[in-house]
Amino acid sequence: MPPAGGVTLGAGQRENFGQMENFAKSFVVPLLAKRRWTRVCEIGARLGGITELLAMFPSIALTVIDPCLDCDLKEKFAGNPHVTVKKGISLKVLPELHNAFDCILIDGDHNWYTVYHELKVISDRDLLKRGGIVFLHDVEWPWGRRDMYYQPEMIPSEYRHSWEQKGVVRGRRELTDRGGFCPAYCKATCEGGARNGVLTAIEDFLREHKDEYKFFRVRGDFGLGIMYHRKNFREDLKFLTVECQGVAYNVFTWPKRFTKVHFPSAFSLAKSLFGRA
Repeated sequence: MPPAGGVTLGAGQRENFGQMENFAKSFVVPLLAKRRWTRVCEIGARLGGITELLAMFPSIALTVIDPCLDCDLKEKFAGNPHVTVKKGISLKVLPELHNAFDCILIDGDHNWYTVYHELKVISDRDLLKRGGIVFLHDVEWPWGRRDMYYQPEMIPSEYRHSWEQKGVVRGRRELTDRGGFCPAYCKATCEGGARNGVLTAIEDFLREHKDEYKFFRVRGDFGLGIMYHRKNFREDLKFLTVECQGVAYNVFTWPKRFTKVHFPSAFSLAKSLFGRA
């Protein structure tokens, strides 16, 4: 989902949106080819970059849910009969769907209320097949433990934290008046605590659905959550290959993550010298 009101994206914000595409290429697309999934749902498409990747598979019926504030996705994919664009916010569109999906990508509104209730609707309406997988972006800093609101007025007051339009600094619970990450966005004034952030929403949902799902986190690039809907012993074993791929990704990208967090100046210099790090 794009920022409300046409907020201009800084370099950090553009990077955030691009990382899910990298995860899609590394994890989602290979699984689509291997498992021959036929029904996929994408929540939060923005400019349709990931949609284009998924639409390359002619065997897939792709449902896209997005308010289309940044791009007219219906017009963009009008010529592709395999892509259906549902214009609107996820919590209004999901209850109107009926058929289950093999795979669901969630990269929409990054706050507890939205993510928790997206998962709850998906579960209550059986929108994810047994053996299916949900991929969720932004399960690590900065939105893993801190709500971000594209449109605060859309979140019920009892679930909405006090918020400000200030920057986020890694390792600091409070917001900053000077710079920081994503200063233009509305976000919870403090990090952590109950009902705060994407990862907290996932954990709360899983706590209520014990033994129904397996969950794994891929580190770095704002984090990717992989939630598998358990089916049977054979399919559960297949998911181990996805977990092993995630472990390998975490191990091989650890030097990059460590440098980026602890030596940001050196990371930025290396990125400028050698291209995208």
